[in-house]
Amino acid sequence: MLTVVMPSFYSSKLVRERVKEIDKNTQILIIENSQDTIFKKNIENESNNVKVIIPEKNLGWGKAVNIGITEAKTEMVFVTQPDVMLIEDCIKKLHECIKTFKDFTVLSPYDTNSKIFKNYEIYKDYPTQKNYNKFLLEEVDYVDLSWLINKSKLEQKDLWDEQIFLYFEAKDFAKRLKDQNKKIFVAKNIKTYHLGSASHDKKLEFYSQLNRNWHYNWSRHYYNKKHFGNIYAFRKSISLMIKLILKFVKKIIFFKFKESKLILIELYGLMSSMFNLSSFYRPYKNLDRNNL
Repeated sequence: MLTVVMPSFYSSKLVRERVKEIDKNTQILIIENSQDTIFKKNIENESNNVKVIIPEKNLGWGKAVNIGITEAKTEMVFVTQPDVMLIEDCIKKLHECIKTFKDFTVLSPYDTNSKIFKNYEIYKDYPTQKNYNKFLLEEVDYVDLSWLINKSKLEQKDLWDEQIFLYFEAKDFAKRLKDQNKKIFVAKNIKTYHLGSASHDKKLEFYSQLNRNWHYNWSRHYYNKKHFGNIYAFRKSISLMIKLILKFVKKIIFFKFKESKLILIELYGLMSSMFNLSSFYRPYKNLDRNNL
């Protein structure tokens, strides 16, 4: 048995679509960061296997995932996202896979929408898993988009880094596991399809761009500093800062003020991380939820 954990933020339509892709005997935990109590009431009434947990504030991805992992009663926890379609009996195949194969810390389905990006990376050679060809298992160094987590092989210190609000948390999670020689697999015969940038309400698109630009740059510097040291991180960030400043000046010259604001937010996030400020930026904070 496994539990599905799905962090969400104003993604009620997509969450409902994902719930339909999961059999009713599988428990689903939704960590709803938008504080949408109406959504919680409705979907729990619609589906007996769904429980919605609403934190006191928007916790970001890492903290939401950790809540789900901790709250799940099963040994196996499948963490996924509202904009990742669970295709071709994905959950059924995961159930089948773990009946015979549990020698992993993380196992991810193969995402078929490679036009956006490949959801796994391999940095070194690994032995072929000849005994489990039905699921086409391949040991890798990094997976993204969805994660089947074997809690029996996960320690408290291995959980997601809660200092990261958004972005690079998957790379950080995988790197810490691989540094301990823990096993990560992709199952190429168990599949998902990433819709891409579709997890939030379209009315929030500009807020989403602000949020993405700030946090991506904050998290990139934080990740580099955490794993490769201050000197490496600052060299990378200074180079990026120069490029962003030049881009900002160019946008101002051509009166592209909306685009220049997005670049300015990138700089703001990058410099906040360089000055050791927390991942504090929340462009959604003063939204009127009644208009969504």
